[in-house]
Amino acid sequence: MPNYRRTRVAGGSYFFTVVTFERRPLLISAMARACLHRAWQDTREKHPFSTDAISLLPDHLHCIITLPEGDSDYPKRWSMIEGLFTKYMQAAQALDRASAGSRARKREAVIWQRRYWEHLIRDEDDLRRHLDYIHFNPVKHGYVFRPADWEWTSLHRYVRLGWYDAEWGAQGQTGFDDDSEIGE
Repeated sequence: MPNYRRTRVAGGSYFFTVVTFERRPLLISAMARACLHRAWQDTREKHPFSTDAISLLPDHLHCIITLPEGDSDYPKRWSMIEGLFTKYMQAAQALDRASAGSRARKREAVIWQRRYWEHLIRDEDDLRRHLDYIHFNPVKHGYVFRPADWEWTSLHRYVRLGWYDAEWGAQGQTGFDDDSEIGE
């Protein structure tokens, strides 16, 4: 069995890619967004963290979160977010009954891939590259032509703060050339 090693730094900022099972496009429906928002808020109340950036796509999300000083337990937060999201979607009867082998035998809901990608943000340049990646991702996947045209992204907040121009990323002009180290 593989030995997955996760870098855990108290108070760290982390980039994540979290994907739905078999990349099922369920995350941007109104119900799914409401359930995810509620799960996110409920998790933050019990286990605080700040959301620095996010882009929600139909079958995955990218985000950067920062943990409080002295706390490195992001796996607990993702477990809670995913579990609460599943619970809220089931309560709203917003899930179809797809099954997947071992998960069906264990009576697990089939919403999320079992693993997620995480990356510890190392410095300001690393943060900026990951912010760009998150905000350009809807264009990369062909959902919009300009990052600012995507509704479910923190880019709009960063435009208001002056970090990005509203036309940033139009026609693929992003300022980054290589996203090979950024997980999807």
